[in-house]
Amino acid sequence: MKRYIPLVCVIVFIVALLGFSNYIWYEQQRQQEEQSSYETERHIVAVSDMPADVNAELSAAFYKQTGMHVQIISKTDDELHQQMKTAHAGEMPDVLIAAEPVLRQAAAVQQLKPYASIQTETVPYAFKDADGYWNGLWLNPMVFVVSYEYHARRGIEIHTWDDLLRDPMLTIAFPDLASMDMAGDFLCSLVEVNGSEEAGLYLRALQSHVAAYSKSMASSVRRVASGEVNLGVVDAVTARQYRQDGAPIYILYPRDGTSYWLTGAAVTVQCQDEELAAAFVEWLYSPDVDAVLRKNHLYFTYASETARKILDSQGQELVLFPTKKQYTDAGRRDLQNWWIKSVRFGKDE
Repeated sequence: MKRYIPLVCVIVFIVALLGFSNYIWYEQQRQQEEQSSYETERHIVAVSDMPADVNAELSAAFYKQTGMHVQIISKTDDELHQQMKTAHAGEMPDVLIAAEPVLRQAAAVQQLKPYASIQTETVPYAFKDADGYWNGLWLNPMVFVVSYEYHARRGIEIHTWDDLLRDPMLTIAFPDLASMDMAGDFLCSLVEVNGSEEAGLYLRALQSHVAAYSKSMASSVRRVASGEVNLGVVDAVTARQYRQDGAPIYILYPRDGTSYWLTGAAVTVQCQDEELAAAFVEWLYSPDVDAVLRKNHLYFTYASETARKILDSQGQELVLFPTKKQYTDAGRRDLQNWWIKSVRFGKDE
């Protein structure tokens, strides 16, 4: 009997070793399954002022690239403004993609947490919050669109805002500065750069050339493309959409600077998964996002200094007004009312 003891010990050892190995394998499998389940369920919620179909494509592209989920809900700027006024932290999304005024408001009511990275360091200080509460993503500057016919005759003479006053026969489609936030931002920027007196003098002088004040940037581009007017002042995204679709227009950047509508991203105080939120914000600067936007005819200028530059029809780079944009919504509305009274209808000085 004693001669079987060593054999039994060996068998017991082997069985124990196999059992222990199986236990380790089982634990590893269980941990991998738990991690996989966690990654599958792991997600954050973002709110964006982009169209719903664009947000859906961005969400799908991010999942394809990373395997992580981001639900992107579409809301207008007005809806986001209202949410900033009434929401408690628990009602906020994890990430906010919105226009600069909304981001400034969210930071002011302490709904954001600072975020910085190597990527956001490529964003100039003018396009982000000084304390890191939000960072710029895309710019939509105001530009000139010029008809083929007028460009052939006098396009080489159009370089600056003052050049719009030199040709007495020039006809312009100009935005109604009281009807759109972007147009109101242009007015505020013009006043910030030149002062209210000089801005008022310029806009009154320009009015003799304005054939139509438009409440839609697209209608201004169509007027230029059809030859109804010689030139339009519109946002670059709309101009690039029409140009890409074959409209007979040239796009010119004002060489003495222009205003811009800025869209940025921020991480909110609601966010619990900062790692995923950071991965998503970083991804928003990637070529994958640019591909989705361009597919949907959204040709933004990127805020990052490392992004590709979009030149105008004469090969010129974009020049921006050196503004700080510290106006409030109420201040913008006051300036718009001033424009209506003192410029559009000329009742007050």
